[in-house]
Amino acid sequence: MNLITLTVSGAIMGTLMPGVMLMSIAPYVASIRANNFAEAETSAVTYSTLAQDKYTLPEIPDNCEVELIEDRTYNITCAVGQEKYREEVTRAFSLLDEVANSLTVTSDDDLDGFDDVTGMPTHYFQCYSGWKGSSEDSLKNNCELGGPYVIPAYQHLYSNNEEVSE
Repeated sequence: MNLITLTVSGAIMGTLMPGVMLMSIAPYVASIRANNFAEAETSAVTYSTLAQDKYTLPEIPDNCEVELIEDRTYNITCAVGQEKYREEVTRAFSLLDEVANSLTVTSDDDLDGFDDVTGMPTHYFQCYSGWKGSSEDSLKNNCELGGPYVIPAYQHLYSNNEEVSE
């Protein structure tokens, strides 16, 4: 082997080696980033799922931040890793609204099986033969006001009624 061949071979190897080294560690770097992403996503999805059926924010995990977007709608951003291995995930969720989820029960003074203010049925649907009655009596013969088919939130409307069957 002569000196020129050795010099050219060394130059080529010196030029190619950084690229070869980078390619050899790329799967390892991708694995670290994928693990960090999975951990961040698990934290964000778990928190947003947990918070969706709550009225207030649960305890926020260490690697996450919660941001208010608009009334009762939030973003949670979770980050795992450092510098070029850092992965962030953002998920949106809404908390329950206490006012919107509360049932306002008023009255059924005319004892027709419907709330007098909202018009909502006070009994489960198997009691009704039609909406507000296609005939004079809208309740089926086998349903009594306040009987076993009453919706629990409306039970108190019929507790003093003689038609209640326990």
